[in-house]
Amino acid sequence: MVVTWKMPRVVAWALVLGMIGLTGCRRNYEIPTADVRGVVTVNGRGVEGIQVKFVPEAKIRPSVALTDSSGRYRADFTSSQSGVPLGRCVVEFSVYRGESPHNYLPKEFNENASENPAYHLDVPADGLEFNYDITYDGEIPPYQP
Repeated sequence: MVVTWKMPRVVAWALVLGMIGLTGCRRNYEIPTADVRGVVTVNGRGVEGIQVKFVPEAKIRPSVALTDSSGRYRADFTSSQSGVPLGRCVVEFSVYRGESPHNYLPKEFNENASENPAYHLDVPADGLEFNYDITYDGEIPPYQP
């Protein structure tokens, strides 16, 4: 006498998915980045709290930095990885104060930055220094952390 046992489909799929999870299909790697730092000023003077965003051409997250009181910054890709992804990117500048969603800089410096060739960078493996002076006639309130 031969006894056969049929495994229900739900159990079979649960086993397959469990095996996939155990074999390490999840990727845990870092995207190659390079150190990018510099000074961003407004009309020649340092302004604290200017957001400097490096938006890669590749469809991955941007790197971001905030300027200190002298306008210096260093970009971070994630909370645990510094730098900017290698390759082409567009630099965007924004100034927010407090909880307000209002950006004090015009769209030419952020939403429309890709239209300005001066904001297109190619980040090499050895990193780069990017300095920029924003010419702006408007008012920027003091930084409030």
